[in-house]
Amino acid sequence: MARASRLALAAAALLLAVAQAPAPPAPTPPPARMPSLEPPPPAPPADFLQGKAAFEKGDYNGAYLLLLPWAHRGNPEAQYLVGRMSDEGGTGIALDPVEAARWYRMAAAKEYPKALYAMAKAAAVGRGMRASPEQALDFLVRAANADFTPAILDLAALYDDGRGVEQDRAKAFDWYDKAAKLGNTEARFVMGERLHNGDGVEQDRPTARQWYELAAGRGHPGAMFRLAQLGVARASNLNIEYRVDAYAWATLAQQRGGPSVRKEATELRNQLGTTMIQVDIDKAMARVRAWKPQPPLKGEPVDPDDPYNRPAK
Repeated sequence: MARASRLALAAAALLLAVAQAPAPPAPTPPPARMPSLEPPPPAPPADFLQGKAAFEKGDYNGAYLLLLPWAHRGNPEAQYLVGRMSDEGGTGIALDPVEAARWYRMAAAKEYPKALYAMAKAAAVGRGMRASPEQALDFLVRAANADFTPAILDLAALYDDGRGVEQDRAKAFDWYDKAAKLGNTEARFVMGERLHNGDGVEQDRPTARQWYELAAGRGHPGAMFRLAQLGVARASNLNIEYRVDAYAWATLAQQRGGPSVRKEATELRNQLGTTMIQVDIDKAMARVRAWKPQPPLKGEPVDPDDPYNRPAK
């Protein structure tokens, strides 16, 4: 009887302990799988940035002293810039194409796009190295595949003309399309031309106009002139707005274009002027004065190598 009492007391104590113990935590679902994020690259050192700034200002002597140590450490951008300075010469920097090609080659081995392009040009003409069309094409393709738009445009032109490669206008169109989608203004104008004329591709004038508008928005005079021509084609006495728009685009093309575009734009502008009253010409000129390059749309790629993105443009 005593043993039974002890067992009963032990069972009661166990039940009490369990009742007072904290409840185990409820199971939680595993954390959502997050995409792995690469850590941001470290900020460039101050002396490297000073060297780049000196290079951009044309102070090659100061830039060389600051960038050469980084080139020896294997930095591909520094190697490319040191190569550029040897390629071009300058105050205190000897003109040495062979030395330039040596630095370009080191940076190109790391697939640095500008160095690949520099090697393509050097191999094409034999500057600082033996001329080799095969090597030139290989470097050019590698630079284009690295999304370097000057290389893409050159490669597209080669396929267009069949120089050094078998002529393939469809492949040229694909390369122009790639550069245009990367934000290159010249490529966007070419895409407008090809689609407007059905040149090597099915004609698509509505899409062509969109490419013209993007290129004209960045300041391309050829695209501005094409928009002026399209405005004339749509103009009628019932809708003077198209003439006003065309007059404004023709004036902008005249102001910004080279000799050929300027001549054609002047002729078109004069032709339009004979069909418009002064009030409408004044309205068009107000648009010209107010025009400025349009910034890229939100989410649109910006081509850092596009000359139309430079302040001078």
